[in-house]
Amino acid sequence: MPTVCFNLRNKTESNPLVYLIFRYDEKKFVYSTGQKIAPKFWNDEKQRAKETKLFPEYPEFNAYLNKLEGQAQSIYRRHLNDGKPLDLDTFKTEMEIASGKKSLSQITLFSFIENFIAERATAAQTSGKSYSPGIIKIYKNAYKHLKAFAEKGKRKGLDFADIDLEFYQDFTQFLFSPPNSFTANNAGKIIKTLKTFLHEATERGFNDNHAFRSKKFRVMTEEVPNAYLTVDELNKLFLLDLSEHKRLEKVRDLFLVGCFTGLRFSDFTTIRPEYIRTVDGVEIIDIQTQKTGQKVSIPLHPLVRAIFKRYNGVPPKAMSNQKLNKYLKELCQLAELVEPTVLTKTKGGKRVQEVWRKSDLITTHTARRSFATNAFKMGVPSLSIMLITGHRTEKVSCAISKSSAKKTPS
Repeated sequence: MPTVCFNLRNKTESNPLVYLIFRYDEKKFVYSTGQKIAPKFWNDEKQRAKETKLFPEYPEFNAYLNKLEGQAQSIYRRHLNDGKPLDLDTFKTEMEIASGKKSLSQITLFSFIENFIAERATAAQTSGKSYSPGIIKIYKNAYKHLKAFAEKGKRKGLDFADIDLEFYQDFTQFLFSPPNSFTANNAGKIIKTLKTFLHEATERGFNDNHAFRSKKFRVMTEEVPNAYLTVDELNKLFLLDLSEHKRLEKVRDLFLVGCFTGLRFSDFTTIRPEYIRTVDGVEIIDIQTQKTGQKVSIPLHPLVRAIFKRYNGVPPKAMSNQKLNKYLKELCQLAELVEPTVLTKTKGGKRVQEVWRKSDLITTHTARRSFATNAFKMGVPSLSIMLITGHRTEKVSCAISKSSAKKTPS
């Protein structure tokens, strides 16, 4: 339970400042009330001014302290009810606004976003899995492009009031144009993140411009067929002779663990022996996913069990996602998974077709897509696939399962 008290900063001074001290969640928030009082008029037990004629302003003085205590409690309860972490910087900002020391006009769009990202990053460090490094990276990326747009358009003063439908059109055009030339999905992710910033600022009372909630302020998305590997292709990788390419063995084994568990890279690389248990004679992997915090249970595939045996009951030691993606392309070339594959997508605001070798399309995310697609083709209900992959909606799970790359005629 949080506790609130008021203390004099230095009783040796003739008129020391009174400080509010709010302890919560193993944090200590110290806030200057801006009020001064002589120690002889201060009641240490009640933590208020003494009710004496020698200090006639005591009613207003104590009323102000009561008001500050109520504001601190209100800010804490609001964040608690919303399930949002309350860091010390946010606490101070909201107290200054509530007490009138700072006006809403002093909270700009950019200053809010910077504080928001810092708040979420702190939460990731203190609460573990609430906001993953991947989410923080998405926030920072969206902010980077928003600032670049403002600087390019000579709109360094871009603020909440400027985020209207005209801004939306200009910003999306900026994302689609060189040097960005983003796909619809990449641009849509940035717009979605911006809407997250704006929604949060509105909830906290910093923004009263609701243009971002218009249906025309939409998040662009499109279903882009992506490569996946069939069960036969996965078996081919498992049996591939890598005696002359030892450095690719770990790459192959890591990737196959992902293909037969359906987990994200951040999860299938962290499986431990204690995550595996036997239920009614079936070995199960129980794991809490890092991105969503959701607990999933996955039957242990025989190939995964065989791979774990090679590495003392765990997956091979992980490398970076970027490095693994690079080596996967080399691995798939060795396995001769190079058939031409056509992808159609929106790039730079235009629909384009591109022909790729299948090996060049393989990434760690291909593992998750391969799992869902192969399970769907084997008749596993989409709801069951959703429970294993941890997708929150059947729509997302079905989209991944049914999506497959189109091949060019041979």
